[in-house]
Amino acid sequence: MLETYRGIPHLLDTWVVLTGMAIPIAISSVRRPGDLVPRVAALLMPAAFALILAATLSPTSHRLPGIGTCGTHLTTTGGLTSLQGLLNVLLFIPAAGLLTLASGRPADGIAAGIGMSAAVEAIQALIPPLGRSCQLHDLIANTLGAFAGVGLAAGLQVALQAATRPITLTNPGYVVEHSAMLVRRPAARHRRAELAPALAKARPVARAR
Repeated sequence: MLETYRGIPHLLDTWVVLTGMAIPIAISSVRRPGDLVPRVAALLMPAAFALILAATLSPTSHRLPGIGTCGTHLTTTGGLTSLQGLLNVLLFIPAAGLLTLASGRPADGIAAGIGMSAAVEAIQALIPPLGRSCQLHDLIANTLGAFAGVGLAAGLQVALQAATRPITLTNPGYVVEHSAMLVRRPAARHRRAELAPALAKARPVARAR
């Protein structure tokens, strides 16, 4: 559950610490060979996932009794139509989109978004001292955010491919076929010029027989 009505204590410094821990991974991903867009996406991806962990697992001042309880009512406070629900959607868009751009596979972004959201809700339910409540609408909101991030990344990939695609005025297959026809025609004319006198000489002999 993303606590927005009271704020999350130490959200910024927790995010900075988690992002700093992932700096070696980000640097190694940038140094790998490949296109620029996947490398930049791999550089920013650890910060996006660190933001999810900081925003969903930072301890709050709430005290929740019981272990393993998870709300399943979509009409509770903080549902899909509230500000908290919108923030839960937006929280997973960068991570899923950057993972899709880095790997080139939309299924990775969707699977990572759903799996990470389920893991976060399970941790919130199993560790009540965090002051986090496990809610079904949080999982749905995070999943919608993962799909939105993957959709934006896929649209960006299509736009980049269209922008970098070379422009060809003629079909290469047609050019090769047309060139072959131009090469073959002079040879055919040359053969007809050689065969014409030979046929003219052979015709009287055939009549005499």
